Amino acid sequence: MSQLPASASYTGVKPYRPAGAGRTLFANSQNQQMLDGFWALAEEDSSQGYHAKAVKKAVNELRGCTAPVNSYMKDGNPNRRCVAFSGFEIEYELGNYYSGPQTDVTIVDIRCTKQDARAERKPALWDIGFNENSQEWKSAIHPTPVIKSTKSVSGTSKDPIKVGINGYAADLAHAARMLPIHILKGNKKLITDFKNKGYYLLYTPQSKSISKAGWSFLRDLGKVSESDMQSARILSHQIIQAHKKQLHVEWTSHRGGSKVLTEAMRLVKNSSVNLEQRQRIFLSDHTSSQYDADILRRAIGMDTSDEKWHNATPGIAQLIGGKDIGTADVACSINELLNHTPADERMDKLIDAAEKGFKTGKSAYTFGVTIAGLATKFGITRGVAATVIHVIASSIPKYNEDYHSGNLSPYKAMLKRGK
Repeated sequence: MSQLPASASYTGVKPYRPAGAGRTLFANSQNQQMLDGFWALAEEDSSQGYHAKAVKKAVNELRGCTAPVNSYMKDGNPNRRCVAFSGFEIEYELGNYYSGPQTDVTIVDIRCTKQDARAERKPALWDIGFNENSQEWKSAIHPTPVIKSTKSVSGTSKDPIKVGINGYAADLAHAARMLPIHILKGNKKLITDFKNKGYYLLYTPQSKSISKAGWSFLRDLGKVSESDMQSARILSHQIIQAHKKQLHVEWTSHRGGSKVLTEAMRLVKNSSVNLEQRQRIFLSDHTSSQYDADILRRAIGMDTSDEKWHNATPGIAQLIGGKDIGTADVACSINELLNHTPADERMDKLIDAAEKGFKTGKSAYTFGVTIAGLATKFGITRGVAATVIHVIASSIPKYNEDYHSGNLSPYKAMLKRGK
């Protein structure tokens, strides 16, 4: 018999419902009662019943797989795991600690996260519709557990379901009104039909520190935050569930949402799922590697027939994160400048980086000019100054909320705002 973890309560643990095929599920009396409640509620034709069905399905799926694509392990305890969904989480242990195979599952806790999602503290999937009275995009009252076809959107090849994945956004409402034009790839002629159909939004709460001109993307390049990984797990589950329903889906990421989408595709790849060309992606102003995203979308059988699958202005985050300049040398240089250089020495090092760029290859040159741009106010050269204005205009969040049809778009946004 294995020693029981001190962190878990196993009082009254017993099998839950007949095992049938697959692993036996164990739960204590409190969790058994909670599960019975979900089973009963799942019979109701209501919003709550819809969520209860999602919990019931997730619990039953643990009989077949103890490591779903949207699960993760607790640090220091490989047997303790959690599976994350939009609106709830299930924490469980491998092994019942009394008898039977160690692959059996003991449910430790079932947590409803809808309240945290509604408070925009947790990532979740939201149904977004257009309100004719207010003329605004509005989210539903509660997050939704899974995407599904509706009377308005069939989820076929001719009428795919649209899902947006936000990056930087002040809040859920901000993300909801930003994503439509990116999902439509800037085609405003389609907006009327789109308003009638609506879309889904996988909302990832953003750090408030990102609100200052977007420079934090430089610090975060190559890193995946806890919030991003939670979103990626939920998104990977949505991708697989849509595949099981044979739905056609278009996933559109904006800014840092590309990192969430890329990580989700990586999780799907690790599960050896082939999507059979029913799903596709579009990266808008992406701040993570489009090269990595391309490899992964092909590896999992995404539809790659659309030549226009990404669009970005040449902002700093896009040049360094989304393009092919993200070499180890660049990453080290950025890290040194931001974290290990005294303020009074940064100008010299910035100029050195620019000069080094002029003497070496194209990528290093672009990087040198970009970094030198941070020093424009001190005046380097007229050419560098022009580059800097261009790069900075493309990097400030309030100037790149709209879809950019050309390199002058950020300037037009700047003039409209009177800046």
